[in-house]
Amino acid sequence: MASIAELINDTQVVALNVTQGLEPMEGWEVPIFPATYPPDPKTKQHRHDTPYTVNQLKDGRWVATLDTVQSQANRMEASFTGELAHTVPTVTITAGQRTVSLTDLPHRLADAAIRTSDLRDEIRAAFEAHEAGDPLPIAELGPTSLVYGAWDSRDTRVRIPRMIRSEIYAWDVDVFTRSAQFSATFDGEDLGLTDQEWRKGAEVGFAPTPSVEQHGGVVVHGQIRQNMSLHLGACRNLERARTGLGQYILGLALGGYWMGGRDYDLRTGCWLIPSDAPRVEAVRKDGSRDALELNEGAVRSFLEDVALPAATELGIATGETPVREAQFDPKAGKSLIKKGVDE
Repeated sequence: MASIAELINDTQVVALNVTQGLEPMEGWEVPIFPATYPPDPKTKQHRHDTPYTVNQLKDGRWVATLDTVQSQANRMEASFTGELAHTVPTVTITAGQRTVSLTDLPHRLADAAIRTSDLRDEIRAAFEAHEAGDPLPIAELGPTSLVYGAWDSRDTRVRIPRMIRSEIYAWDVDVFTRSAQFSATFDGEDLGLTDQEWRKGAEVGFAPTPSVEQHGGVVVHGQIRQNMSLHLGACRNLERARTGLGQYILGLALGGYWMGGRDYDLRTGCWLIPSDAPRVEAVRKDGSRDALELNEGAVRSFLEDVALPAATELGIATGETPVREAQFDPKAGKSLIKKGVDE
């Protein structure tokens, strides 16, 4: 495989897969902290008695999810508000005193906030055009919807599949707990509090407060791996629909991964670093895999030299001008809420 462009041209290649080994920045003996989630609203309990997402294999080992597909997509898409902002159209939405970029909305063009803005008719028409076989209107407004997917569940019901998915797992983990004790600087007498006031003072930070058997992270005994897969069939469908569109969206997908998806500062206590070079493979229809030389420099060159010129040829206005400024419509928002309740 000589170049990124050939990934679309070679129809025997169905996907691009990148596997990145990772390790805890603070060392393997220090617990790291996966994301936590609330308990099941019905049972009021966590599965496996932990707020982390962990699953047990047949051999007894535990696997922890350190970062989900959705979280990884958000990290990748954040790069289009940052250093890759010049590669996509600039669309903002204002609600009250706050203005954010379209790429900050978790559901992209299908997000309830922008679907109830003054752009709603244009967005509806774009979804309908996509369903009819023309993805260009989506790309003209919010091309990352073609990369990370969107589902217009409350209006046209059009679903745009996710083109790229990435997850980070830790294999063979032990789940830890931890306890702590807050000790007050002053006692109740110092503060002039009665015994009853002192007991209640724990609620506002005066009295000593224990914190017992709280979640304490996981210690990893196996590997930590990020697995990214990019579906090239979706790129080819876009290229067939509009010449150049597949190349443009491929550039965005690779750019988002390389500039956003390889930031491994996941959250406090979960700081990871690469343990080796990424393994990049072109996956063929027959199941064989060809090694592909790919790095940030090659991705940037493809994005700037191939993808962006293709966008220009298609008439996609990337960069800061012109700016599409959507305004949230409170009346439309309330109508959507009422519709949802009625349904």
